[in-house]
Amino acid sequence: MNGTSPGTTDGISGTLMGVLALVVLVIVAVLWGKLKDYGRAKAKQHVFARRDHRDGQQLVAEELHFTLAADPGRIRDVVLSSVRLAPQCPALLADAYVLEASDSEVVVAYGSALSRRNFTASLRLSPAGATNGAGRVDAVWGIRTWTLSDGVTDGVSVMRRLREDVEAALRGLDPGLHRTVRRTR
Repeated sequence: MNGTSPGTTDGISGTLMGVLALVVLVIVAVLWGKLKDYGRAKAKQHVFARRDHRDGQQLVAEELHFTLAADPGRIRDVVLSSVRLAPQCPALLADAYVLEASDSEVVVAYGSALSRRNFTASLRLSPAGATNGAGRVDAVWGIRTWTLSDGVTDGVSVMRRLREDVEAALRGLDPGLHRTVRRTR
C-alpha cells in the first residue's frame, strides 16, 4: 500500500497479473504442442515410416514416359480393364477408382466418400507419329496431387501398385515399348 491513498497497492494489480499469467501459459502450451507435432513428424519420416517417406517422395517426383504402338482408345480400354480399380468412389474404405477417362487421359483417384482424396494420378496419351504404318503414342503416368500425414506421403503402397499395373498393361499391348523415367519435382 502506498501512503497517499488507502486501499490501493503498489505495482501491477492482481487481475492484470492473472491475465498475464494466463497469456504466458497459453503461449507455452501452444509452443509445446507445435514442438511435439514437429518431433512426431520427424520421427515418422526418419524412423518409423522411413521407407514410405523415401518412396513417396520418389513416386510424386517422377513421371514414367512410354512410347508404344497402339491406338489411344485401345490403350484406355486395356488400362481400365487391367488395372485393379473400384468401379466408383467407395463409400467407406479407401480404394483406387476412375475419376475420368477419355481417349487423351485416364485420371485415377485414391480415397473414399467419407475420407479425403489421398492422391490423384493420370495417364496422359498423345500421338507420337507413325512408324512402319503403325501409329505411335506417348503415354505419361504421374501423380498429380497428393496429401501428407506427418510429412509422409499418403497411399504409397497404392501408388506403387498402380504404377506397376499401368506399366504391365502397356507392356501387354506392346512388349517392345520404350520407357523412361523423368524427375519433375
